[in-house]
Amino acid sequence: MMIVTRITVGLVGLFFAIVSVAQEPDSTALPSLPPDIRLVIDVSGSMKRNDPNNLRQPAIELLVQLLPDNSRAGVWTFGKWINMLVPHKPVTTQWREAAQDKAQDINSVGLYTNIGEALEKSAYDVKSANNKYKTSIILLTDGMVDIDKSPEVNKREWRRIVDDVLPKLSDAGITIHTIALSDNADRNLMNKLSLTSGGMAEVAHTADDLMRIFLKTFDAAVPSEQVPLTDNQFVIDSSVEEFTALIFRNKTDEQTALIGPDGVIYSDSEKSSDVKWYRDGKYDLITVKRPLEGEWGVQADMAPDSRITVVSNLNLRVKPLPLNVFDGQVEALNFFLQEDGKIIDRPEFLSLMTIDASMEAGNDEFDLTQFWVKALSDESVPSDGRYHQELPAFNKDGIYQVSVVVDGKTFIRQFNHQFTVRQEFGAEVKHVFIDGKTEYVLIANSFNQNIDIPNTQVVATIISPEGRKKIRPLTATDLDTWKATLLPDYEGEYKAQIKIKGLYTDGNAFESSLNEISFHYSLDGGFVEEETPFFEEEPVVSVSATPVPTAAPTEAIEQPEPADGTEADNIEASPSESVPMWMIYSILGVGNLLLLGLGIFAYKKMMGKNDDVLDQFSDENIEQAPAEDKAEGDSEDEALSEASSAEDEAEEEPPMEDLEPVMDQLTPDEDDDLDPEPAMEALPDPVAEAPIDESTEELDDLDSMADELPEEDQEQAEDDDMVADMLKAQGLDLAEDELDEAISTLIDDLDDDDDMDEDEPKG
Repeated sequence: MMIVTRITVGLVGLFFAIVSVAQEPDSTALPSLPPDIRLVIDVSGSMKRNDPNNLRQPAIELLVQLLPDNSRAGVWTFGKWINMLVPHKPVTTQWREAAQDKAQDINSVGLYTNIGEALEKSAYDVKSANNKYKTSIILLTDGMVDIDKSPEVNKREWRRIVDDVLPKLSDAGITIHTIALSDNADRNLMNKLSLTSGGMAEVAHTADDLMRIFLKTFDAAVPSEQVPLTDNQFVIDSSVEEFTALIFRNKTDEQTALIGPDGVIYSDSEKSSDVKWYRDGKYDLITVKRPLEGEWGVQADMAPDSRITVVSNLNLRVKPLPLNVFDGQVEALNFFLQEDGKIIDRPEFLSLMTIDASMEAGNDEFDLTQFWVKALSDESVPSDGRYHQELPAFNKDGIYQVSVVVDGKTFIRQFNHQFTVRQEFGAEVKHVFIDGKTEYVLIANSFNQNIDIPNTQVVATIISPEGRKKIRPLTATDLDTWKATLLPDYEGEYKAQIKIKGLYTDGNAFESSLNEISFHYSLDGGFVEEETPFFEEEPVVSVSATPVPTAAPTEAIEQPEPADGTEADNIEASPSESVPMWMIYSILGVGNLLLLGLGIFAYKKMMGKNDDVLDQFSDENIEQAPAEDKAEGDSEDEALSEASSAEDEAEEEPPMEDLEPVMDQLTPDEDDDLDPEPAMEALPDPVAEAPIDESTEELDDLDSMADELPEEDQEQAEDDDMVADMLKAQGLDLAEDELDEAISTLIDDLDDDDDMDEDEPKG
């Protein structure tokens, strides 16, 4: 074990004092503003389900204990009404004790989810914001905007939050961090609140995630100086005035201990005036004032997220990095060392240090892989003491973490920053219940608040398991999203390629192609998310998908168990044993004639000789048929309409009025056997070009896409669609090759019957 004596480090501290006078204090070297944290906690009734063990209480207690003495904080709870649970005041020992007691009052009895007013109440001083603090709101909720039974009232409130409340808070410099404690939460709103204000948007899929996410959010709101904790050991130098060890335990009943450089063991049972020990069910929080310099040890089976933070006059100052980064965005590390607010710039001192920067990335924070390392101390020492390093390009969505470790031989400082790289738009598949049935909806949303939603168009190319493509325009909603209903009819993997073009709010045009979405559909499991490793040549973006079946699969007819216990396969009896032979031949003859007629009918349709039937099932006639005609179909032929209604829905397209500029630019893909993939051209100048007559060009655009296909491909596609429609209308669900085989078998059987009839003696 390495021991650093007080005398040695004292001399180093004197050296620091000498070299640090090289620069006078400046605004960039001064400590950052103290934090002002406002916790806004959902207590609606649904929290009983999403937080059954009320883990909000210990999570809030941890944050209360971690808040530094120079900070301010308050706690608000909300359902229909907003209640200031813990007064918004400077953090003191008395405030912490009161907050600990009040945290026990957190419950789940609220009737509504009044997010907008909760934000306003917690930011009560927005018009007179105090620039002496860095204000952050941490919002925890599991629901959507819900202030009334009327959906229209809730929709207006949603718009008020986005268009009125959010801009006021963001303009005042208030950062909003959101934690969604359910997949049912309005993640679109959570992303808008967080990304617009520069905060984090996290989702706790289970209540057990709460503690970890609360801590991660706290780290973003209250940055702190850390020293590395490796193999249960960490080093404290003479400049450290106090350190705080947050030790999460893998074994909840285990007793944690600290071992000082002199071998002294500190524990919860040993009281000391310089040691403050707080023990919870899952962690220990230990603060040691005036610690002995040297190497310390932790005696515990530590869980992830354990860390050592220090209060020191020797600091590693890093220019703040964003919490959210868009694809292609360029960022850089800028940092320096300072003591007592003065930048250290002496080259003879800086050249003694080892400075390493690294980056990790992955699909989630539990599976990060290092992909970049840079030894900054190998470069020339900057003359002003300020280090600058460009970071690698961010070309994949995911979780990233950048780290800087400064090893000064007698001291170590560490900086960690985690952020999310995403595209300006995201997409996911959700299931919704409408009129008692499950529908699957492809939803695209914007992560950039500067997107002009009405002037932005979204088109998806859906690729079926058979490789056939279907162009689906997504319709804009009142809640700043675009959506289209998906009606899959075959089991297997589907892919969605989404292209977007539109305008920013400043009038500049943009185009974007999202990463391909891949999902699997089965009758038994609905949509299933396709997981792909982060470091793969062709990564696939994850989608939020819930495995809920759309319809129960058709069950196979079970054969009855034989009374004597013999195998079911061996109990087939000859028809002649129970039914007269003449009746059997009559039934077979009639059945064969019906099957033959059906086969001839299918053959004619496959060869394109039945134009009337083909027109009946054409997409154009389906789209142009009045709604009331469709509604009256049941009275004409109940069996036919029930079989074909699902197909009619599957081929029905959303309104295309806002997509004509996009559809005009669609070009065929040589390998497509159905609809071509859209090619997105630049947006027309909204001032220079005259408006398009949407009423006359809507169907023309669709026709032009079909005309661009090769003639043979068009005929083949029409034949395929016609055959599929006919089979479904007749209650059959055979593939084309299966139908050919059935017809061939039928003809062979008829030939055999004729031969048999000729061989039989005349009666």
